[in-house]
Amino acid sequence: MSPVSIRYTAIDRNGRSSHGKMSVSGEPEAIRRLAERGLRPVSLAVDQGRSSLLSRRITRTELATMTRELSVLLDAQIPIGRGMASMAEQQNNPMLREILIKVASQIESGSSITEALSMHEKVFGEVYIETIRAAERSGSLAPVMAHLADMLDRQVASSQNLRRALTYPVVVLAAVILAVTVILVFVVPRFAATFSANGVQLPAVTRVVQGLGLSMRAHWWVYLLGVAAFIWSLVAAWRAPGGRRVIEAVLPRLPHIGRMIKTITTARFMRVVSIALEAGIDLTDAIQMGGKATGRPLFAEECATIADRLRGGESLESLLSSSKYLPAFARRMLAAGRDSHDLARASSVVSEHYDRESDHLSKSVSSLIEPLMTFALAGIVLLVALSVFLPMWQMVRMSSH
Repeated sequence: MSPVSIRYTAIDRNGRSSHGKMSVSGEPEAIRRLAERGLRPVSLAVDQGRSSLLSRRITRTELATMTRELSVLLDAQIPIGRGMASMAEQQNNPMLREILIKVASQIESGSSITEALSMHEKVFGEVYIETIRAAERSGSLAPVMAHLADMLDRQVASSQNLRRALTYPVVVLAAVILAVTVILVFVVPRFAATFSANGVQLPAVTRVVQGLGLSMRAHWWVYLLGVAAFIWSLVAAWRAPGGRRVIEAVLPRLPHIGRMIKTITTARFMRVVSIALEAGIDLTDAIQMGGKATGRPLFAEECATIADRLRGGESLESLLSSSKYLPAFARRMLAAGRDSHDLARASSVVSEHYDRESDHLSKSVSSLIEPLMTFALAGIVLLVALSVFLPMWQMVRMSSH
């Protein structure tokens, strides 16, 4: 094996840190050489430049797998620090490997798992860390970690189902747009020139399509910039708080899409509430955490308001009845769970129900989009066809006369 350059951060017996770079055959040799110098590694990473190391983000799938492995370690009563160090060796993602090494080192140094994970809140998220914090206090860390892994797996599965449902319509739409663009830019102008040369008066539809094709051919860069600017503006609006609120207010009102968003939001909210309650978190904090976990600002604000009013002494049932975002079934089940003193179980049942419904809705997206897309594309194709065949019929009539 050819030697690789590895950057390391290590600490000595007195807790002093040191940084450096060494050429070794791999991480095991780097760890051994550091141990010979009385150093314990905190992080090891192949030296490919900072941008290369940080360019690959930690995916939700990787986070779910890591969480599942942690729950197994805890359930098997394996020392968490040593177990996480072993997990780090198996990671293909250098960023996740470095984080696991750091977390393992901090745990071995006496920190709790929550304290160690809190140093990487941007990776794990506030909801994840606060749930583990409560579970660690209540002594239910292993089952809560397993439930967190289930939740992350469900989120990954929902995203994959939606992506699969949209792949075929998007590919077909892209292919048709490409074909129509080629016809507009290259085919229609040539036909129009031929018709004009033969004295055929071009119909209005042909003149419009010909003008569009010639414009796209002469100013193609303007159209590309326009498309890029449109996409950039959508992304910027989604990232900006004000723009995100506007989009969040509009999307739920769209047919079918609004129902799907509401279903996915409810499933995620109820799942987080269930896990938080099982971890020993207070109901008010669980509702607030659930709102944050959905990623929807307006819904998170409503959950924060409900939590504040609950702390003020108002009843859960009356507060839920005025919710703009939770479906009636979810509201009734939450109220029933509160009355039966088994709210965690009720929340879990509701989340499973809406998970199944969201799967069904995701699979039906393509069946809904395909007819709409067919009508729209048929209209475009008809317009292009008329622009070619109308003057062709006129030329045939002229030749027959």
